Amino acid sequence: MTTAVSTGSPVPETGPPGVRGICFSCDSIKDMDIAEEVATRLRTPAPGAGGGTGTGATAATWYSVGILATDEELALRCADFCRRHGLHALFHPLDLDVCGTDPLDDRLLRLLGRRADELDSPWLNIDLAMWVRQGETLLESLVPMPLVDEAVDWAVDRVKHAQDVIGRPLTIENAPYPFVVGDRDILTLMTRIAERADCLMTIDVGHLYGLRTQRGLPPVLPSDDDIAWDRVVEAHMSGTFVRRFEGGVRLVDDKHDWPVGDEVWELADALLPRAPRLRSVMAEAEGMSADELTESVRRFARRADHWWSAS
Repeated sequence: MTTAVSTGSPVPETGPPGVRGICFSCDSIKDMDIAEEVATRLRTPAPGAGGGTGTGATAATWYSVGILATDEELALRCADFCRRHGLHALFHPLDLDVCGTDPLDDRLLRLLGRRADELDSPWLNIDLAMWVRQGETLLESLVPMPLVDEAVDWAVDRVKHAQDVIGRPLTIENAPYPFVVGDRDILTLMTRIAERADCLMTIDVGHLYGLRTQRGLPPVLPSDDDIAWDRVVEAHMSGTFVRRFEGGVRLVDDKHDWPVGDEVWELADALLPRAPRLRSVMAEAEGMSADELTESVRRFARRADHWWSAS
């Protein structure tokens, strides 16, 4: 197995000491009833389960909260949900834009810091994409960061400023790519941004599989040996759907309400054990029923031992 690459500067431990495990998500506005049901079920061993990892109360450790900076009431509700179910919150803001062209709004950044405090989230996770355009929150229409060298300088300055004002680390995530501009590798660009901005990294395994498939590349590249794996604290996985177009063009879409496919499991098994500070692997599952989400989290937990092997 490839060993983790050191960034050359110490990366501080972040979050509750020694806490690592599976995360799950629901739509924080529409599906908290499903989240309640799943969290309750996960505290009870699966029928016929033994004492192995993830079969009882330890099946889930984290809960991902996706909200806007102004959603104080929802943040407090999610914080209460996590306390009652013994979960740790991870904050994924829906209006933090580190790759867009709108100037960063310090008032919004301070609000995000308050939401992070209310949730006690150790970091804020944000896709490297344009989330806001001329004040409009894009949400379902993110514009991914161009895969060009010039994007690094732009993102570094904005990540640094956001971290300074928010007062908590950011972890930058590879976004989905419905279209591709540029020819650089996303993980290589992320490493350069993370090292210069002194931030953390999240690997979305499904997004990575989709992007490399779209470009006609193998899922694992030789350049993966040189990624700053010691900055990776979070990983995401979900189902994928391949759309085929004339001329052999393929587009791989995220499907959070689908089971994870074998190709994504295999890529996770190849990459995640390289990350010595991996704290959370999220089963992205918006749109699943309580039955489907409960089984998805338990499936993730049963596979988790291999992913922590670099720790």
